[in-house]
Amino acid sequence: MSDLQTKKPLGPPRRTPSRGGLRTRSRGLPSSSVRGRGSGSSGSSRRGSDSLDEDGTRAPLSPPRKPASRGYSSVRARIRVRRGRPVMQGFANVGGVFDVAKGEELHPQLIRMARKSGQLNLSNRGMAEVPDKVYHIHEMDAEEAKKLTMGMTMDGSDEDRWWEQSELTRLYLSSNQIGSISPKISNLLSLQVLDLSDNCLTSLPSTLGELTCLHRLTLSHNRLEELPAGAYLLPDLRSLQLDHNNLTALSEDLGNLNVLEYLDVSHNSLTEFPLSIGYLQRLTKLNASENQIKELPPEIGDCFALQQLDLTHNQLMALPKSIANLRNCISVTTASRSCLHYMAELDADQLSYLTTVNVLDLRDNQIDDLPDEITLLQGLERLDITNNNLSTLPFHLGLLPHLKSMPLEGNPMRLIRRDIVQRGTVQLLKYLRSRVSAPINTFPGFENSSNDTNVLMDNRSLPDKYQMKSTQTLTYNEKATEIPDQLFENASEAQVRAVDLSKNQLTQVPDKLEMLSRHVSEIMLGLNKLSSLPSWVGSFQRLQFLDLQGNQLKDLPTDLAQLLYLPCVYEMAQLEILCAADNQINMIYVDGLSKLKRLATLDLHNNNINFIPPPLGNMTQLRSLQLHGNPFRVPRKAILDKGAHEILDYLRSRIIDE
Repeated sequence: MSDLQTKKPLGPPRRTPSRGGLRTRSRGLPSSSVRGRGSGSSGSSRRGSDSLDEDGTRAPLSPPRKPASRGYSSVRARIRVRRGRPVMQGFANVGGVFDVAKGEELHPQLIRMARKSGQLNLSNRGMAEVPDKVYHIHEMDAEEAKKLTMGMTMDGSDEDRWWEQSELTRLYLSSNQIGSISPKISNLLSLQVLDLSDNCLTSLPSTLGELTCLHRLTLSHNRLEELPAGAYLLPDLRSLQLDHNNLTALSEDLGNLNVLEYLDVSHNSLTEFPLSIGYLQRLTKLNASENQIKELPPEIGDCFALQQLDLTHNQLMALPKSIANLRNCISVTTASRSCLHYMAELDADQLSYLTTVNVLDLRDNQIDDLPDEITLLQGLERLDITNNNLSTLPFHLGLLPHLKSMPLEGNPMRLIRRDIVQRGTVQLLKYLRSRVSAPINTFPGFENSSNDTNVLMDNRSLPDKYQMKSTQTLTYNEKATEIPDQLFENASEAQVRAVDLSKNQLTQVPDKLEMLSRHVSEIMLGLNKLSSLPSWVGSFQRLQFLDLQGNQLKDLPTDLAQLLYLPCVYEMAQLEILCAADNQINMIYVDGLSKLKRLATLDLHNNNINFIPPPLGNMTQLRSLQLHGNPFRVPRKAILDKGAHEILDYLRSRIIDE
């Protein structure tokens, strides 16, 4: 016999193992176990498959070996806790696959994706340092340069065209173990978003200030004790998140961030704010909760755009009188562990300027009494006074028109029965109203109100000036035949930007609407029964959106051409969207429409238009033109289906030169 024949195994031919068999064998199980598992034996035979010792006794199988580590084992999900916060490492963590956990190199596919999209996400990869390639993401190494010279890409495709690459604008490095950032971060000059949250940073390079395009900087959950001077030199920074760090002070250079809109410094060790905070006049949200702040500077009142102010759990004894300047503020949260008799420091003058506040959080204080001026906050929707020393409430508090939630737990209420308090806010407010004996117009905030409580409650369904000032919108969709005049007076005082009177049964436009002509930019009158528009509709000089669909209009007023707004020295037609579908319009006034230079959408479908004037084709600024459902013969439906560009081309082709 030959050598090949002597090496041939005895017994039946060997079967090709299944995929499961190969995987099991690779994990260290004997081949007999693999064959037994796939042999189709019953469950009882598997349960009785213990091995026999030499003396005939049955011994249990030894525990299976620990699976051998594989290249993809790091993809398995696991959760660990770091600094009291759960951090998932698993299916989202492909660091083991791309081999970036050590901060050495980036996988070529990541580099290609970043160059193509302008975004690089290296979050949750267990990195201790940032790969150096990140700072040189658009620089070619020797291998890439060689392949470019040879006229080929790294994968043989056209994905690496250097002339089509995008600058890196978003870099996400959160949920790692990064301890420092290289000064070479300044190489990424086009960076707009930088997320370094949930790392181990104790300092930042001063070159951070060279990122002049940066809009959002997130440094939450680190170990920072101070910010470098460069961080205060970012000219276009809009959002700065510094919560859950070890900051003890903010530099006076904070005022240099004059376009900052969102600032979060909660969960630090701050004791005061810099005086320069008054320069942040675009700031809308400020969260300074969980600090040790004892006093706010008077300059806080210069943050005129501030809408949300959170001072929860500090050591404030009072608020400065300049807080009255925050007339746009709709949420003030001032709960504190050690704030004593806070409301005694908030006088009536301050409350009168906080009428737009809809959330007032005063929990965890030692307030003994609510002042009568609390009802000056006519827009108040939630009043949290839990865990204080209140024994009663002012009865006229039940007259607040929008108050929906008022938690009272933790107060020694002695003058209000416990069962009434436990019924909830609605029943509690009803009880308080029933105890009101003095005329309603004698209470703060109700000087111009009716003395009839029932009338006052009926008017609660109407949006008042405080609600409209918050939303900048007058909305009334009640299938009404006429609109209360009080609505327009409140809207005028609130200077609303949009008016929605759709889904009513109006046969004519309310005359009082004209008093809003100076500041309204959107009017919605759809789904009514209007047959005409008044001539004064042309006086809305800022109008950009006009919805008239679902009415009975037979013509559009020529005064629409007068909707002009003159900012500075430029004359501009501001109307951009005109919806007049589902009416009875029978002609198009091109001379008037042609003066609306910014008109981009014209919707006239389902009308009675029997002729489309060819000069309409000269309105090349139109991006959407809806003319279906009209009785004209030309343009044909096939042309209408092709969109505005083809319709306008067709109309221009039919213009006869004089």
